[in-house]
Amino acid sequence: MRISRKHWDMINQVRVLLKSVTGEVDTPKAIWKLVYTAIGYISSFFTSAVLLKDLTGFDKLELLIKGNWEIVVIVGLFISCLHNRKKVNCCKKVSNRDMQIAISVRDIFQNRTANSYIIPTNTFFRTKMDNEYISPNSVQGRFQLKYFKGKLHDLDKLISKSLSCQGINGLPVSDCFGPITKYPIGTVAKIDHKGKHFYFVAINDVNEYGKPIGQSIENVGIALTAVADAIKRMGHYDNLCIPLLGSGRAAIQEATKENVFQQTVDFFVQSDEKLASKLIIYVNPEDYLNEKIDLTRMEKYLDYRCEFG
Repeated sequence: MRISRKHWDMINQVRVLLKSVTGEVDTPKAIWKLVYTAIGYISSFFTSAVLLKDLTGFDKLELLIKGNWEIVVIVGLFISCLHNRKKVNCCKKVSNRDMQIAISVRDIFQNRTANSYIIPTNTFFRTKMDNEYISPNSVQGRFQLKYFKGKLHDLDKLISKSLSCQGINGLPVSDCFGPITKYPIGTVAKIDHKGKHFYFVAINDVNEYGKPIGQSIENVGIALTAVADAIKRMGHYDNLCIPLLGSGRAAIQEATKENVFQQTVDFFVQSDEKLASKLIIYVNPEDYLNEKIDLTRMEKYLDYRCEFG
């Protein structure tokens, strides 16, 4: 039986939770680590009570523990969680600036504190999901399934309206779906929907089948600059959620997750203007579970850059 994207996301969140309290990716190992650490603490409680009785004759603690063993087990499990806990989210304040930068390991659209989102897309601004032209696992695919499932035509209209209002002209071309307009890397279309703001930014060229071509790490910098300009011109100073641009389905070879993370932090910290009240850098839970990122290194880098700029 095929698991839906929604259910798979829920499973990943449970796995992230288990890893965050055990440090283990594998679920059986995570549960076992949690249990045997708890057993160690519970045993120490009983041992301490018996030792106290043998040394001083005071047996009330031993009787109390034996009479309330269920509570002792719960306390042991709780302490085990604290002992093995790994941070999966962090937030730092940028020195001398009214802005925070956070790292969030969860589905990008579950960040309820975010008001605005950056959606990386292709230079055709195609929304077709047939044959995974736009993958349901990409940020754009997730957005479309959540907000425009079965109504992609409405989304196409909103994107076209935004580009038209900005007076942006593209180049008429065609792909496997027919005639289409190609826009330059860094073109941004702003979509307002259900009280939130979405900045579609063209970060990669694609061939007629939607596969990335001509990739360059420079595209990341161009996209960041373009989004910043769009926010200044027509955006909002609020909580902005951004993925690691170019490190996922865009498949830019030089755009490693750590590289893009550092570039994103540097860009917003060094910006001459306020672009966001809080920048939330989205980390795909699957990347965290598959150990494609090092959250400890990311937090250290974020801490340093926020402190010293």
